[in-house]
Amino acid sequence: MWSAAVDPCVLSARCAADSAGSAHAFDGTAEAKRLLRSGAGQHLLVERGGALVRIDVVEGSALAGPCSLCFELPVDHRLHAKVSAVRTFIGSLQVRPSLQLARRLSALEAYDAHLAGMSLRAIADRLLGPGDWPGDGEHRKSLVRRLVASGRNMIEQGPAHVLQN
Repeated sequence: MWSAAVDPCVLSARCAADSAGSAHAFDGTAEAKRLLRSGAGQHLLVERGGALVRIDVVEGSALAGPCSLCFELPVDHRLHAKVSAVRTFIGSLQVRPSLQLARRLSALEAYDAHLAGMSLRAIADRLLGPGDWPGDGEHRKSLVRRLVASGRNMIEQGPAHVLQN
């Protein structure tokens, strides 16, 4: 068995239920390669990005469904080893920007520019950068029209629609 008390590469963590269904929720039942229980809590062996990470769950349970992990990082001689282990753990969480979010923001910006009286060409230059107008097959003009219409639609449907995934 491993323990954060004796090995600085073992992470100590608290688990809190993740009822929101976060994209980064941890599910010990699905991710743990090995699980040991002791009076001190749960000891998990997790594979991330081809590397093994050992975690001591000292509060809560990683086996009760998706949870949010909060790692303890004491500022002492173990800090660098702990930070390295956390980096290994989170390194495989491919956090990609949401293309849908970027498109929604562009649509809102296009609609704001339209309301401010900017021409479709000026909006295209602002959002897409300089380019041929109206573009081959009028693709730039068509894209800007769709963005303005999408922004108008979001505003007309209210805040809930703007914030929708």
